[in-house]
Amino acid sequence: MPHDGTRSRTSSAIRSANRSLIVDVLRVNGQATRSQLRELTGLSRATVSALVGELAGRGLLVEESNTETGSTGRPVGVLSLDRSNGLGLGIDIGVRHVAVAVGDLGRNVYAERWRQAPVGHASSSGLEAVVCEVKAALHEAGADLDHLVGAVVGLAAPVSAEGGRIAEPKLLPGWAEGRLAGHLADALGVPVKLENTATLWGRAAGIPDLVYVKLASRVGAGLVINGSLYRGADGLAGEFGHLTLDPNGPPCRCGGRGCLELYAGGSAILLELGRKDTGDGIDLLIDDALAGDRVVVDAVTRAARHLGQGLASLAKLLNPQRIVIGGEFSQLADLITAPVGEELTRSCFTSAATIEISSLGRRASLLGALALVLTQPSRVHARTAVPRLPRVDGSAHQVLTFPTRNTREVLTPAGSKLAR
Repeated sequence: MPHDGTRSRTSSAIRSANRSLIVDVLRVNGQATRSQLRELTGLSRATVSALVGELAGRGLLVEESNTETGSTGRPVGVLSLDRSNGLGLGIDIGVRHVAVAVGDLGRNVYAERWRQAPVGHASSSGLEAVVCEVKAALHEAGADLDHLVGAVVGLAAPVSAEGGRIAEPKLLPGWAEGRLAGHLADALGVPVKLENTATLWGRAAGIPDLVYVKLASRVGAGLVINGSLYRGADGLAGEFGHLTLDPNGPPCRCGGRGCLELYAGGSAILLELGRKDTGDGIDLLIDDALAGDRVVVDAVTRAARHLGQGLASLAKLLNPQRIVIGGEFSQLADLITAPVGEELTRSCFTSAATIEISSLGRRASLLGALALVLTQPSRVHARTAVPRLPRVDGSAHQVLTFPTRNTREVLTPAGSKLAR
């Protein structure tokens, strides 16, 4: 028989593993009732009850009453990880903006800031703007840099498989310097991981094969195959905007000619209309389209048809079950889905693909970056010890939450696994 000391160490290891399992489930799902914890972990009622009590006693969990009632007619207690365990940071660096979001392990977003940037902005001046916005967001959240546990930066460019650098510098030259993640890590005092913004979005629940298209100034895609994000050998998978539509077309920044984003991206529409591609150019374009400006509506429709042609080719190759369109132009769903759908139906190989507009709009990449920190700390090697944060009354802040499991888009970044 095992020695009593051995049994004690084994029991302690099992208990520690079960504690971690509960924390991981709450980190991924945001919140859960005790019965949901039993279902998602496979642990017994007694074990869940004991571990929840232990974690709550250590200040790791909070339990609040839901307005709904359980089978006994009593309010249901909903568990989540406490804010005082640290905050995650999401950063989105786009062609014409910098955005940051601060959230806690319970999936509450305490501050979200967007800052317009000039087209072609670079890290030489942009890093200072990023750090400035981060500090302002933390101030709004009642915290400071010491309370961060990790950060993920979304960039409008392909990122190397290890997440440390831009894989193709020509696609975002101003931010392609080799130590971008290192410089931000030094400035923020936390580990920083880089990601392609087209891969940072809430994936559709229960759909194993889909394509997410980010339609903004440029065009990018995130590919989910058999339930997992597909990055390719060097992180270059999903550069959908550089699919060649016309080999004799205009030159592209990638070095090719006639790329899709030269016909379907927001910058291309501005060029066609003779408008300046300035910081607020896309926003004004979208406003005019929503207002029914016929010239703008026609230009957006033509761009959507080009997008549909590109998606038809992609669908023939991947045969996705669903195509989700996000980014700034998701606001123009009524103008985009019909022409895209018409181009898809022209091909007998694409009948299985349904089109959906992302409910997160331009926020998808920003919240996806934040979700990656909150749900997968091992990927950013987040530190585990931070100064305790005071609890806050939710009414004192603009507390936003990610979509719940009952919506079309779940809480996690594309490709991550949800416990069911």
